[in-house]
Amino acid sequence: MLLTSSLAPAMLAAMNSFHSEYWMRFASFTALLLFWVLPLHACEFSASIEPDCAEELEEELEAPLKLQRSTNLLHLPTRQQALAFPVVPSRRTDEYTKPYVVAYFKEVQLAVVWVFETKGRSVYLVHLHSGEQTQVNGFPLLSPDRKRLLVYSEATTDKDNAKLLAIYRLTKQGKLTPELALSGDDNRLQPWNPVDVAWQSPTKVRFVRLYHSAGQQQQQHHVLEFSERQWRLVQ
Repeated sequence: MLLTSSLAPAMLAAMNSFHSEYWMRFASFTALLLFWVLPLHACEFSASIEPDCAEELEEELEAPLKLQRSTNLLHLPTRQQALAFPVVPSRRTDEYTKPYVVAYFKEVQLAVVWVFETKGRSVYLVHLHSGEQTQVNGFPLLSPDRKRLLVYSEATTDKDNAKLLAIYRLTKQGKLTPELALSGDDNRLQPWNPVDVAWQSPTKVRFVRLYHSAGQQQQQHHVLEFSERQWRLVQ
């Protein structure tokens, strides 16, 4: 009995050590698993989308949109016709195009085709009922009431003059009627980029004007509001 009593604390300590080591290994394995798995699900439609992410987004839309790919074309069927976007591999020429369908605004039947190109990107909106195709200069955001589209682009270099924020009204046929356009080059002495752009409500848009002054990066927060049949800068 005395021998058993003396061994009990040692056995208990060994068991605690075993369980502690087991849980530490389990936690390490779980962390490692999350490290590899989570990035696979982090891909989402954004203004800074990369080709590998675009390809993943298209795979999710391939079946519902009945997309088809051949060696040199991406086919996007609509009720009127099948639109084809050329695929030009970079290994064959200095110029290349890689089109992907990266988003679908089901409520307004608009598919977003993002085309990676040698010198940048092109963005097309395709109405899957009417077949209407419109090229926009930037990243599209649908308004909460599904009646308007906000498009913005950011310059990536000092020489790039593609900085733009635009608002369009959508028709049922997928046509875009321009309502507002703000250019980041409206002041040549102080060009700016639109960042953190978002809808606050069906009639309000917020954005940040990012610019440089005296060698320092500056930010101004703004709000656009639709009233009396026009958009106004209220802040």
